[in-house]
Amino acid sequence: MGSGLLASPWAISQEAAKPGAAASTPVAAASAEATAPKAAPAAALPSAALIAQGQGLFLGTTRLSAGGPACNSCHNVVNDAVPGGGSLAKDMTKTFTRLGAGGILEKLPQKGEESPFPAMQAAYIGRELSESEVPALVAFLQNADIQSASQKPNDIGSKMLMAGAGGVAFLLLLFSLIGSGRKRRSVNSELFDRQIKST
Repeated sequence: MGSGLLASPWAISQEAAKPGAAASTPVAAASAEATAPKAAPAAALPSAALIAQGQGLFLGTTRLSAGGPACNSCHNVVNDAVPGGGSLAKDMTKTFTRLGAGGILEKLPQKGEESPFPAMQAAYIGRELSESEVPALVAFLQNADIQSASQKPNDIGSKMLMAGAGGVAFLLLLFSLIGSGRKRRSVNSELFDRQIKST
């Protein structure tokens, strides 16, 4: 009887020492859970209404409450629903991946907080974003980031270059056609030649 009581704890300790058996004990399972790397929580998806509000603010179809310039006057976002933006500043398509919501909030021009970008700071002096506009823009940028893999790049720069070259070629052709019917020599030259022949 006594040997049986002594054997039970010894058997349990031997079982716990076996490979793969540690996870079966509550203490080992708890320690394994504590040391396992935890995945970062996924960012909550914004509502469709908030995304639409942010898109309007980014494009300028909805005027910013303080009268600041629209984001796409300097920035571009690759999105089928958004026409090409400016190229004066960084492309904003993957901003949410690079910075996250907190990083974007630090960069946006808000009251009481200076933007780290001098050009943006100068453009929004006295025209900072309101408390309702900031989360809307963050939501739009998050959605644009999520959808970016399925969107077509809107290479506005090369399109404008091609359009400009085509316009110059058309004007040169037009001017050459208009000028082809004009006289090659001036009227004074023709009068002078007639006078020479008559003498």
